[in-house]
Amino acid sequence: MATVKLPTRKRIGFVAYARFARRNDLGNGIVVYPAVAVLALLILAAATMVAYRLQVQRAIMLPLLTACAGTFAHFLCTTQAAPNMLYLCSATGDKELLTRKLDAFAMWHALRALFQFLTFVSLVWVLAAVCGAA
Repeated sequence: MATVKLPTRKRIGFVAYARFARRNDLGNGIVVYPAVAVLALLILAAATMVAYRLQVQRAIMLPLLTACAGTFAHFLCTTQAAPNMLYLCSATGDKELLTRKLDAFAMWHALRALFQFLTFVSLVWVLAAVCGAA
């Protein structure tokens, strides 16, 4: 999880962290992370559309829509975060540039984490609403 790993860049140095991230996140992660994210978005969008077509109660629809909005906002932040991390694939030892790229990634990742948390809370809210409706 980047929230746990990202602070390490300041402890071990940006060049060493770039080497670590290149081997850890930019190997299989280039395929796995987007695949999981797209699948999650598709499942959530499908569940929301089914709920809408079934005309479920507003108490269920509202948190579903909130979860969709959080997931979509996460995707928008990823369009800004990903290029900074992908830069590490071809990065040199330029500490200043690595620092800027990793700091930019960290900022966008913090926003993504916020939206992931919003989505999580919204989905717990959906579960509570469904259990209350049953």
